[in-house]
Amino acid sequence: MIDLQHYLDKASNYLNNHLFPFWEERIEEPEFGGFQSNYGKDGKATDVTEKTFLCQARCLFTLSFVLRQGFKFIRGTEILDQGFAFIKKYLEDPQFGGFYWVVDRDGTVIDDNKVLYGHSFLLYGLSEWALLTGCETAKAEACKVFDLIREKAVDPAGGYIEHFKRDFSPRPARGDVGCHKSLDVHMHLMEAFTALYELTGDEAHKRALDEVVEIILTHMVDPELGTGISMLTQDWKPIANVELDTVWGADRFEDEKSVDITSYGHNIELAWLFVHMLRISGKSIEPYKPWLTKIYDHTYNHGVDWEFGGVFVEGHKTKGVTETNKEFWQQCEAMVGFLDAFEVTGDEKYLDAFANIQDFVFEKFINWDLGEYLPLLNREGEILWDYMSHNWKICYHTLRASALIVRKLEAIIGEYNGKN
Repeated sequence: MIDLQHYLDKASNYLNNHLFPFWEERIEEPEFGGFQSNYGKDGKATDVTEKTFLCQARCLFTLSFVLRQGFKFIRGTEILDQGFAFIKKYLEDPQFGGFYWVVDRDGTVIDDNKVLYGHSFLLYGLSEWALLTGCETAKAEACKVFDLIREKAVDPAGGYIEHFKRDFSPRPARGDVGCHKSLDVHMHLMEAFTALYELTGDEAHKRALDEVVEIILTHMVDPELGTGISMLTQDWKPIANVELDTVWGADRFEDEKSVDITSYGHNIELAWLFVHMLRISGKSIEPYKPWLTKIYDHTYNHGVDWEFGGVFVEGHKTKGVTETNKEFWQQCEAMVGFLDAFEVTGDEKYLDAFANIQDFVFEKFINWDLGEYLPLLNREGEILWDYMSHNWKICYHTLRASALIVRKLEAIIGEYNGKN
């Protein structure tokens, strides 16, 4: 077995002495409120002034989450209060309900479309915030967002419609692609509904959670290979994971991806989120172990770079890697996922995968002068993108993963010591 205490010490030092200080100085937008998300390679705010709904909601979630894990964050509760105040004042649509996709730093609306992805993270963030504080207002707001999602986004054919105009009439996310459904969005609805059910214990929230879980199991993961199906038509036919017109962040792909391309990061993230859902729902993990193990093993065998370290971006379900670059968020989710895989199965090979990735991350990915991850490296670890944060890469993956890595390693070491 790897030296777990060594990896815990490294993870704890990084989180508390590097990553937290970076965001404690920068997460709050100083002039108009809300959360600041655009920082260059020098750690200074860039000229980009827009605030995306996704970023604001993810920051609300992330800060609530790490505080609920028992970590300290300077002025954390005050920052949460002002962050939601900005969302409520500037992003909520007073006429049609829901929340705009993009505003400028002063709250001026830039993109008034409605995107389910952002609403799922607001639900997640409000639920975590209410679980952290016991605030009845936050709980009521979470239930309100849930009701809105159920009213506006449920597709009679099953699952959820993801993109809307301001008035919540469905719209294609790209001109030549009809309304589609994605694993990414439904996976995050699962985690949002999980947090809401943990908060309320309400049977309606439990039913919605069970429904989206069944959608994922039935339509969105290859049952033989344990690989996620990234995008499907409205009637569940797999399609290429196309790039969308909607503002999702940096878009570096010129060509559409084959329908057989799968994301190693999303697959392993889905697995650990699924286990968390089972635990909160009070369900046994045992019936799902074969399914989970297929995901773990596909990522272990195909996604991990055993030569240079880290996790590849994505690959063909059966024919190998199609993008050998290393992106920050896949590393985060894979480290959490492989620790979870060890907890679920007891197989120490998953600890080897975790160690492989953390070693690569700590050597190549982290800007130690500032404290955050770099966004994108090539296979060998050479820097391709060097900024610290933007509307897509914020604190969400790095802070959440770092907090979970510390807590999971503590739990694994505690259990091991208890047996010896």
